[in-house]
Amino acid sequence: MVLKCACPGCPNRQKPVRLRKSALPTPTDERLTFHTFPVNDPKRLRRWLLAVQRDVDFPLRYVSQMRLCSEHFLPDDFKTGQGKIRRFLKSTAVPSLPVLPRLGTKGLLAL
Repeated sequence: MVLKCACPGCPNRQKPVRLRKSALPTPTDERLTFHTFPVNDPKRLRRWLLAVQRDVDFPLRYVSQMRLCSEHFLPDDFKTGQGKIRRFLKSTAVPSLPVLPRLGTKGLLAL
């Protein structure tokens, strides 16, 4: 199953391992990673949901399946020196960066 970023308008998708070009083509700090919502931390979960323009009363069974891509976090939100393949978020990280739609040859891509 292909996961998509939960942020409205974000075109990023997580491909299954068998469809990825390579596991290590780019440096770790540039690689796109996907992160689960902090369902065990109600205060932080509320801030995440507000940051991605979702209702704070969104059912937890759906929130637990949602993912947010690394493009919505600042570089300081990631732990340093951990993970050769994947980046890990600090326990205080909250999404703060919107992803702008990508431009195609005919203008904005349909999302």
